[in-house]
Amino acid sequence: MAGITETLSRYVADLDYADLPPAVPERAKYLAIDLIGSIVRAGKDVTIVSYSIGVGVALEAAEKLAAEGVDAEVIDLRTLRPLDTATVLESLKKTNRMVVVEEGWPVCSISSEIVAVAMEQGFDDLDAPVLRVTNEDVPLPYAANLEKLALITADKVVAAVKKVTYRG
Repeated sequence: MAGITETLSRYVADLDYADLPPAVPERAKYLAIDLIGSIVRAGKDVTIVSYSIGVGVALEAAEKLAAEGVDAEVIDLRTLRPLDTATVLESLKKTNRMVVVEEGWPVCSISSEIVAVAMEQGFDDLDAPVLRVTNEDVPLPYAANLEKLALITADKVVAAVKKVTYRG
């Protein structure tokens, strides 16, 4: 082992760092990172909170709900750490109902954290329990037909929204 350690030590000592580019380009040092969630669709009847691919599913569900007279507000979290709880709680205060959409499992998930935040910090604003729409709690199937059944869909989001708005 001593031979490998000595060889690596000599190799590292012989490296010429002057030829390497800087780790962070100078222009990147000044980029602003927006850590605030975004309301991608305003609404007044229910808040749908999501991130990543779930935002597209939530927006599709919001369009279906609009055709049925339900005005859904959709929040794109953008970042998960830090989690923008202020935007979520402000929307909850306005709509009094919430559905969290996540393409992940329900246990130990971002959706469970958002539900906890809503219950702990926004309980007085809730008119219905907060519901989650997540993938089925199974190992994700390889077969395309089974995978489709396990993933979140706009129809599942619509069903959850109808439940919290007492419309179905």
